[in-house]
Amino acid sequence: MRQLPKKLQPPASQFEKPAKERLIETADKLFRLLGIRAAPSLIAHEAHTNMDTLIKYFGHGDPLAGQFIKSLIAECEDYWRGLAAEYPDDPEAQLREWLAYEEDQIGYMMEPRVLLSRTAAELFEPRTQHPPLLRAIEEYWQAERRRVVGLCKAAKLRDSLELADKLLLLVHGARNERGAYGRLTPSRVLQKAGIELMIIHGAADRFAAGHPDLD
Repeated sequence: MRQLPKKLQPPASQFEKPAKERLIETADKLFRLLGIRAAPSLIAHEAHTNMDTLIKYFGHGDPLAGQFIKSLIAECEDYWRGLAAEYPDDPEAQLREWLAYEEDQIGYMMEPRVLLSRTAAELFEPRTQHPPLLRAIEEYWQAERRRVVGLCKAAKLRDSLELADKLLLLVHGARNERGAYGRLTPSRVLQKAGIELMIIHGAADRFAAGHPDLD
């Protein structure tokens, strides 16, 4: 006997998700759009719950902010792992591609590395030394610095610590410059400036060798 086709199930409503999950997802969305200081009351409202529920799971919101920062750091780490997989055993290529990536402006303001910079600026308080949420970002940036130093050493570039700091200075400047210069941004020359620094520190000049790798 022929069976009737099963009825298609309607998509699950967001209200079928537990309130805790809705709060986490809503906080992530609002922190990205409005910044880390988004009001807990707004998060509760947008998650279709109330402040009593938010406080029950997350106090007055710091754990939500901490989870948001951890998620940004995890996204940044995913990028570095992907870069290492794409250019295995070629640290110089990883550095060049990293500079190209940092120069790219497509969707830049919502990129995790830029959101980390914005979040650090929002968390900074002159009278408070290393608040916990800011410390998590600082620790990641130190890890990023060690990674860039390691790539410079592996590429056998001279004065690897000094070079890494120069490259990071360019990169962090570009991250913080976005949206401040209109169309003709200084960061458009980030990759070129970074590679020129690498050449000064001993990298091969691929243009001189007839192997351009830049657009």
